[in-house]
Amino acid sequence: MFQILIVDDEYIEREGIKRLIHKYKLPLSVLEAENGEEALEMLASHPVDIVLTDIKMPFMDGLTLCERARAQFPELKLIIFSAYGEFEYAQRAIHYQISSYLLKPIDVSDFQRAFHEVIALCHKDQEQEKEELFLELLHTAQASSTLSRKLDLIGINFSQMSVQLILIDYGSSVFDVEHDLLPEKLQSAISVPFDYMNLNGSQSLVCMRWDHTVRKEELESIGGMLKASIADAYNETFMLVISRLVNTGDELVPEFKLMENVLDYKFFFHESTVFYTDESQGQEEIASTIPKLMETLYWHLQVKDEFGLRQGVELFFKTIDGSGQHSAIYVKYMCTELAKKIWETAGKTDVHAFKSIVETIFGCKSLAELKGQIQTVLGLLDGDTDVHNPEFNKKVIKDIRKLIEDNYTSDISLQWIAEKVFLTQTYVSYLFKREVGQTFVKYITTIRMHKAAALLRETHLTIADISQQVGYMNTSYFCKTFKQYHGQSPAKFREGTN
Repeated sequence: MFQILIVDDEYIEREGIKRLIHKYKLPLSVLEAENGEEALEMLASHPVDIVLTDIKMPFMDGLTLCERARAQFPELKLIIFSAYGEFEYAQRAIHYQISSYLLKPIDVSDFQRAFHEVIALCHKDQEQEKEELFLELLHTAQASSTLSRKLDLIGINFSQMSVQLILIDYGSSVFDVEHDLLPEKLQSAISVPFDYMNLNGSQSLVCMRWDHTVRKEELESIGGMLKASIADAYNETFMLVISRLVNTGDELVPEFKLMENVLDYKFFFHESTVFYTDESQGQEEIASTIPKLMETLYWHLQVKDEFGLRQGVELFFKTIDGSGQHSAIYVKYMCTELAKKIWETAGKTDVHAFKSIVETIFGCKSLAELKGQIQTVLGLLDGDTDVHNPEFNKKVIKDIRKLIEDNYTSDISLQWIAEKVFLTQTYVSYLFKREVGQTFVKYITTIRMHKAAALLRETHLTIADISQQVGYMNTSYFCKTFKQYHGQSPAKFREGTN
């Protein structure tokens, strides 16, 4: 339900509008004012979404009201209704971003059209506000009272439901180049109420709302259907991370952080994969990734990507620990094969020394002990690659910054950058975040948003043209990203600089 303020000095006109609102069952509660001064007082003391105002009124006319209301309440939706002879006069109001004009006497079809359009805008704003609020809750711990209030605003009541998050990560930017097809596909895969939001050009988030205990089979079925739906919507490799059930607001931040940590391993899998933060879920699929993971470990060893290799070893032991589906002999055999590859890559030739390592591996009495032994063997590689050289790393970061600065107008990806600097995606991602202090995606978004702001201030290009000039083919996605970054839409930003 939204709130509308009807401003007209004639009682009969206000009553007529109210009757139409009631007749067509519009989701509006009504406030009234007789002139602009009274309307401004009402706006200051009541939450109002829409103002419908006449032009000619005593004390303060409708145009002055629109000017002052727009300055104080930028998100307000404004509708002017006026007599035919006043309509040219009303054209001045275009500067105040009027949502619609209605002529007196009001034509019913025009009335319905105007109000359906404005209410749709209100719904869109409401959803965006909910989305921004929810993303804030995921990234920032809140005081108990603040947390409870914000959860109420986005419609989550943990006394009546649990929520479950699904983080979707794609191989490249998909949302800024085409219409987002996924929400329609999700409808067929998810049988419970859910919210859907884009985090950036290559990631989206689903929040499912459960009013009953979720069975393991039910969740795994959803995971499989989601995988099929996303594959149908986009011709991209992707990774799904499905959270545990979240039963309290305090669990949101740590659970989402855990989901993001799982994404650190995405570069080790070259096919679309589903992971669960609850290790009791989806173990069959996790177990089946072990041979693929071993192949990837050998590849990182071959290209001398020690960072990627160490990350892969961490994931290997985490997966083994979680699956419980492999015998100790099998795990020790795989570790022996890996140790042999490391030994050969490090240029070691002492057969007796390697035999001692094998005996130690097979003598390990716990997974932790086995992991420690493999990490010891990995120490043979220390200093074997250029990436340990600080000067080399500085040059890489300098080259990456230059590549981004020269190509931010195009759809550049981490994979493209990695190929240009002759390193793996894994290491580029790690190094960039360590040296620059933010992820590659956040950095390029910052560059694009600063360039867009400069173009809005200094040129008369259309917003659609600016969107393309900073690398976004989808103008609506650009506008959404701009508002998230700068706190206001491109149009309002430009208006504020004039």
